[in-house]
Amino acid sequence: MRIAVVGGGPAGLFFARQMKRHDATCDVDVFEQNPENATYGFGVTLAGSAQDRLRDIDPEAQDRLAAAMVFNDSQRIGLNGDEVLLRYSASGGAIARLELLTILEALSREAGVVIHHDRRISDRAELDGYDLIVGADGANSAVRALWPEGFPTTNRVLGNRFAWYGVDRALKPNALMFRYWKGGCFVAHYYAYTADMSTFVAECDAATWERCGLDRMTDDDRKHLMEEIFSDVLDGGRLQDNKSIWRQFNAQIAEDWVHGNAVLIGDALRVAHFSIGSGTRLAMDDALALFEAVKGASDVGAALKTYVEKRKPNRDLFTEATVKSYEWYEDMATAMQTDVISFAHGFLVRTGRVDNRRLESYAPEFYRTHIAPRLERESGLKVAE
Repeated sequence: MRIAVVGGGPAGLFFARQMKRHDATCDVDVFEQNPENATYGFGVTLAGSAQDRLRDIDPEAQDRLAAAMVFNDSQRIGLNGDEVLLRYSASGGAIARLELLTILEALSREAGVVIHHDRRISDRAELDGYDLIVGADGANSAVRALWPEGFPTTNRVLGNRFAWYGVDRALKPNALMFRYWKGGCFVAHYYAYTADMSTFVAECDAATWERCGLDRMTDDDRKHLMEEIFSDVLDGGRLQDNKSIWRQFNAQIAEDWVHGNAVLIGDALRVAHFSIGSGTRLAMDDALALFEAVKGASDVGAALKTYVEKRKPNRDLFTEATVKSYEWYEDMATAMQTDVISFAHGFLVRTGRVDNRRLESYAPEFYRTHIAPRLERESGLKVAE
């Protein structure tokens, strides 16, 4: 089998490696539009559950990635100067995106995958002769663009504005800081991904964008404003740019997963909103599901049908959770009108994937200290009535 993987991100590389490990006789080419050792963004995260699945399928890859990760099991939630510390039952890992790609590229090459950098596929003829074409090339997918009739998309542009930055120090623990500033609502989400670097995502709602004059600022002005608003949590650190453009999120979804022998995974299929914190995980899980469907298959079409049937229900659940998550952020001005404990609880259960029962095991100390007593009081009042 000849396989073309368009996109050299985590999903494309992971799928390519697994296919080559399974069958050394198949030819696997990865086409990546960026130069080697170039990446945009800073650190990415992998939840503990994602690492467990990776270890089950590819322990060597997990060991190498874990050696380069920063682990954390805590998160501060801040609301206008009040804070609560959450301790989770499992640790998540963070890693520099470039380091993640470097490790996955090395692992893929060791398995026999051929990686072509500086190659943006712009013509269908470039993919002639391949039995399987995997679109793993992100939100601006070239594969989708090659077959627009086969991969129609729906788009929903959100109102909030955001930008990704780096910080020249490790900010610990991970945190989400929500605060009012001159009539506007802002949030900073940050986490360390090396011993001396952090990712820092700044966001404001649509009303704030105009009310606080961000619509009339340059991106450099906006960066300095974030340094002013969050100077206390930056602790003397400075925000660093890497294509850190303030923009609105396009919740883009491909309506069809497969067209002929071409298939989509990761953000090329459904763009993961950063508030759900699972973009890399979802992309790699797509890759794993595709690998499980395709390995050993003699009929590519039937294998792709199996991939959709088995993966789509889970993806649909995450999409529903994602919508609930970004809609919560879109209305964060309303959510912020409460005390920090109620706010943190609302944040934790916003997607519907975590209810109070699951919260007891997910964030046991927070549940035991703050939520269980409230539930008992509420239950007591109901009994008294």
